[in-house]
Amino acid sequence: MLNPASRTPCHRRQVFWHRSFLLLMVAIWLGLPHSKAGAQEDLGSCTLRDHVYTCDGAALQKALASASTVSVQAHNADGVARSQLKDLVSRKLGKTVAPDGSPADLVFLLMPVGDSGEINYSSGRADLGTLRIYTATSTGSPAHLLWAETFSGQPDMPWPAVVRGLILQFESRFHIK
Repeated sequence: MLNPASRTPCHRRQVFWHRSFLLLMVAIWLGLPHSKAGAQEDLGSCTLRDHVYTCDGAALQKALASASTVSVQAHNADGVARSQLKDLVSRKLGKTVAPDGSPADLVFLLMPVGDSGEINYSSGRADLGTLRIYTATSTGSPAHLLWAETFSGQPDMPWPAVVRGLILQFESRFHIK
C-alpha cells in the first residue's frame, strides 16, 4: 500500500476521476426506472460477460439513423470531452445536441474508466476511458445501453488525448468521416 505522501499527481488524478465516475453512476442509477412494469422492451443490444460488454453494432446504427436529438454528458468540469462529443454528434453524425435537461433520443456519455486498483504493467496498457451510448427515457435520462466503446493506452496518458483517441476509435469502427 502506498504512503499517502508518496502518491503521485497521476494517482491523485485517478482517484479524482474514480470518485467523479462513481458519483455520476449513482446519479444516473437514481434517475433510471427500477421496474420493468410498463417500461419499453429492452433493446438487448449489449450484454455483459466477464466484465466486458458485447454490443450489437447494427442496433446502434439503426438507433443513430432514427435519432434526431442527442444528449451529451460528461463530468461537469470536463469541457474537453463535452466539446469533442458535441462536435462528433452535430458535425459528424448530423444530429441536434439537446440542451442540458431536455429530452433526447439518445444519450452519449463519455467518462474515465474507474481505477480498479489493478494495473497491468506488463503490457503497459490500461483501460482509460469509455464512451457509452444509451436510449433515453422521456425525461432524457439514460435507459438501455446500446454501445460501450473503451479506449486503452499508457496509464499516464493525459485526459484530452484519451478523449480524442476514444472518439477517433469510435469513428473508425463505424466509418464516420
